[in-house]
Amino acid sequence: MERPSWRLNKIKGLFIFLVFLIFVVMMYHHNSSPHVSVAHSLIIENDGLNGESVSQEDSRLIKKIRTNYLYPPPPADVPLNLTDPEEFETSMGQSQVVKRLLNYKRNGFFIECGALDGEIRSNTLYLERYLGWSGLLIEGDPSNFALMVHKHRKAWLSPACLSLKPYPAVVSFKQNFNMGQVSEFPAGHSQSGFVDVQCFPLYSFLLALNRTTIDYFSLDVEGGELDVLQTIPWSKVNIKVLSVEFIHGPRGKDALQSYMESLGYRVVETVTHSNNLANDFILIKD
Repeated sequence: MERPSWRLNKIKGLFIFLVFLIFVVMMYHHNSSPHVSVAHSLIIENDGLNGESVSQEDSRLIKKIRTNYLYPPPPADVPLNLTDPEEFETSMGQSQVVKRLLNYKRNGFFIECGALDGEIRSNTLYLERYLGWSGLLIEGDPSNFALMVHKHRKAWLSPACLSLKPYPAVVSFKQNFNMGQVSEFPAGHSQSGFVDVQCFPLYSFLLALNRTTIDYFSLDVEGGELDVLQTIPWSKVNIKVLSVEFIHGPRGKDALQSYMESLGYRVVETVTHSNNLANDFILIKD
């Protein structure tokens, strides 16, 4: 009469042990990859820190970015986790031009926006792997950002987008892997393939990082490049080299080039590739 009860207790004990083991594994995975939980865009409601009335230098805004929208690089001993680690150069040639323009500078600092998944067509991965650079990778599409976290890039990550205005705003973002962009719809648009995303001006990011000198700024946001550039208080920053996509801008590439020339930059090379995989100006400050 005691034998069935003993077997039942044994089965219960084994079940409890398995549940505990699964819990431990899940907690370990969560703690070792803390950003993976970002499966959707982080929007902080009703904090009064969006819109025209909020200066891009507002100390409350800078604190908000530091606290919620900047993820630090992993420890130095954590290796890169690339899909194709044998691929020497992931950019379409931009990083090689930048390398030459900056005289093979080591330990430089970059900012890349749209960073995609941090590997595919990355304009900064070569600089990080072979010249010891670090920087900030900005990616507004939460699906791409979740992929990027797993790459263990030696850079700060931000699940946000660059604002097209000189103030922070929540926008409707059209998800399309390597062609995602801020849409024409207002925040709250509920159509499939669109998600609300928090955007900040570039200068706000720089203040949050305590850095106003950038060696290389890679900007590819599928059409909003000139708007992003016009939010920057150029007298307060030092950006040495830029690569800027020009193909999708509604005002055309001539307007982009003229604006940058008015700031003392010149186009030193144009990087293009078949299938529109690259249509970038490379600019340097005279």
